[in-house]
Amino acid sequence: MTRNISNKFSIQRKLARVAASTAIGLAAALLGNAANAGEIRKADMEAYMQAATQNKPIIMHVHAGWCPVCSKQGPLIEALMQESEFKDVIVFKIDFDADKPLVDQLGVKFQSTLIAAKGSTEVGRSAGVTDKDKLREFIRKSL
Repeated sequence: MTRNISNKFSIQRKLARVAASTAIGLAAALLGNAANAGEIRKADMEAYMQAATQNKPIIMHVHAGWCPVCSKQGPLIEALMQESEFKDVIVFKIDFDADKPLVDQLGVKFQSTLIAAKGSTEVGRSAGVTDKDKLREFIRKSL
């Protein structure tokens, strides 16, 4: 009986060590990729103007907290911004409700709208896309 308890604790310790080393490895990988990641920021006209004048690739993501499509898009866009291909892309998150003047200025009618731009030139617009590969292709338009 003592042996089974001892084995049980030994297995738990091994599992804990494996989990800890996995977490450390994952954290190191994520931190290492931070320099190669695209940037996601809240709507900021000054930052947008600076990026546009520098001819940066820009994605405007018009979202709403209550929108189920937006809640699917957000994590996918975040994951795609970790890909080295998109390291220079800046995603501006625009709140469909709180940033209404900007939403109107952009002519956006629906939340979950994405606008791709090369600098200040719009090169694509999409709404409701939640397929990762289609989002990747859309973001490429800004490059």
